[in-house]
Amino acid sequence: MLAEIKGKVSRTGSNLSERLEDNLTGNVFGTLRYIPFIDGLGKVLANTVQELPDTVNLPDINSCIDHIKAQYWADVIEFWPYDKEGELDALLTFEDTMIGIEVKYLSGLSSVDETGSIPTELSKHQLVRESRIISRKGTQKNKILLFIADRQMCNDVMKRIEKSSIAAGVTLGFVSWQDFLHELKQLNGLDQFQQILIQDLIELLTRKGFENFIDMKVSNASFVNSDEYFNFVISNQVEISFTTNPLINEELYYEFNR
Repeated sequence: MLAEIKGKVSRTGSNLSERLEDNLTGNVFGTLRYIPFIDGLGKVLANTVQELPDTVNLPDINSCIDHIKAQYWADVIEFWPYDKEGELDALLTFEDTMIGIEVKYLSGLSSVDETGSIPTELSKHQLVRESRIISRKGTQKNKILLFIADRQMCNDVMKRIEKSSIAAGVTLGFVSWQDFLHELKQLNGLDQFQQILIQDLIELLTRKGFENFIDMKVSNASFVNSDEYFNFVISNQVEISFTTNPLINEELYYEFNR
């Protein structure tokens, strides 16, 4: 619905498909607006974000998110805000923290740099451009850019992006849809109406193919009783007899001549 309201879906729906990332963005984050940030999206993000390694002198993303105690937050999120540098999928502006979100589903980044280190101000890399947006708009706030995509894509981008190219003061984090879905399943303490919303999102992301193997934990009690034993018996006996003294007729034989 939000994607259509914001003009991301044509009036006829001709560009609406299961591959449309804008529709996925609107469905997920539009739905989560109906749940207090500290009970919904805040918990999901705090447990899923992976930062670039060796990030120094930058605010820790998990700590920043943990300190956001917002209940109602529908008034702090913008969907697809325009900027000359590009278009983030969502921008959340809290009192002390700004969070930009870039969502990918099946497509890759819109632009990347050629190999080699490129200055931040000259980089055409989509995430670098978006980090410049957040750096400019975030002023004195903690500034965070989150890249949400399939786990494999997150890993690939994390390995290839130049840490030094991200705008100063902006912390880049990665969230896989697989982890996002897993954390949705862990949410608790919600009322019955909020649970319906979360269950809808779980089914949506599962249908998108983001369900994955997590661990070998078995929640059910063991069905083996160690105080009892197993008794194996053969119900049908089979006798096999080999005759060792066959009758031989000496008058019947074959003769071979060369």
